[in-house]
Amino acid sequence: MTHSWEGIVAAIIGLGIMILVHEWGHFIVARLCGVRVEVFSIGFGNRIFGWKRNGTDYRLAVLPFGGYVRMAGENPAEDRAGAPDEFLSQPRWKRLLIILAGPFMNFVLAFVVMWGLYIVGGPVSAYFHDAPQVVAVIPNTPAEKAGLRVGDTIVAINDTRVSNWEEALSSDAIMPGNELSLSVERAGSLITLHEAVPQTMTSGCDLLGCPKQRAQIDSVMKGDPAARAGLKPGDVITSINGEAVANRDVLTDTVTRSGGKPVVLGVRRGGTDMTITVKPAYIDLGDGGGKRWALGVAFPILGDTVHQSYPFWQAGAQSWDKNYDLSKEIFSFVGGLFSGRFSLRDAAGPVGIVKISVQAAKLGMAEFLTFMAFLSINLGILNLLPIPILDGGNVLMLAIEGSLRRDLSLAMKERFLTAGLIFLVTVIAFVTYFDILRH
Repeated sequence: MTHSWEGIVAAIIGLGIMILVHEWGHFIVARLCGVRVEVFSIGFGNRIFGWKRNGTDYRLAVLPFGGYVRMAGENPAEDRAGAPDEFLSQPRWKRLLIILAGPFMNFVLAFVVMWGLYIVGGPVSAYFHDAPQVVAVIPNTPAEKAGLRVGDTIVAINDTRVSNWEEALSSDAIMPGNELSLSVERAGSLITLHEAVPQTMTSGCDLLGCPKQRAQIDSVMKGDPAARAGLKPGDVITSINGEAVANRDVLTDTVTRSGGKPVVLGVRRGGTDMTITVKPAYIDLGDGGGKRWALGVAFPILGDTVHQSYPFWQAGAQSWDKNYDLSKEIFSFVGGLFSGRFSLRDAAGPVGIVKISVQAAKLGMAEFLTFMAFLSINLGILNLLPIPILDGGNVLMLAIEGSLRRDLSLAMKERFLTAGLIFLVTVIAFVTYFDILRH
């Protein structure tokens, strides 16, 4: 199975679980509010098998990805008996609770998953715990243009203090289009630098300067320049053209800007130091970056790692903070779409989700579950948008009816839902189109 198929399967399973949990939220609150649930389906399409209990048909359908809940009397276009256990027979506050329960469960799912991950712990880049001292600045990056220099230590970002690289790189301020105010300690003095985050997000190394990170080769691509020159997995590149390599991004940038001229590498293999000359080739590394001058080597995604875990309650606090930060980022992006700061071109569609799923799966189950938690928050927030056909659209309709103190007519509701459906399909089509062009 190729990585693409692995990503597709992983993304489908992950999204299926999120949708199922979302629907379970609607189901459980509907039952608590006295609404009769006619169907709770795992999957879509024709029923394969199941059982009936307390008036609910619990079923497994042909396409077991996600699921749905059908409540009695929820569709105003269908004939209703007006029974007290029908959805539309409930007071508006109960209907509101039932509607909001789905997105709420997506937030709960993300919180629980992240809580468990913080308890179990996992590998994180070793430099995360280091003080945010810059060991290299790549030419023509926002960091260089802002005036960062080798030896600078970042003390605060937008007046929020940071004590290590993890805090610096996860700063809430680092969002496309934002302005950064960096408090930097340089030679015993505190100075302030200003930097604009590009609309197209770049690496942390480009934005804040580079942390110390070994350039140890993880794999060598067969037939590419590195393999022909004799480089091997496990080799540590210590210098390029006589300049020390303090961070692997510096090595990659130097090769990219080489124009194809041979580069002289200082290499440490085991306990032996040697010099190897390699002539870069103009190749596509298959990482979405297109063709560029490269050696044909890959580095471990996390680099040198350490294991990090938290006690039970502290893990819960970490999960809360992480989910809060992710929610803020998503709300900021959605707000940027309406303000014009972002466009649909910047949104990840099905292709982007699969690609990120593949990358996350390569890092291990923990990273994949972290990405799934992020998607679950996305699903919860997007469902709250006031677009007819989404949960947020139903909330909006309830608010309108509440202000009018009467239900809208069936014709009005149908037009409301049709407009929402057309809008949503159009948005999805645009996002998918730009997603395909980008990848």
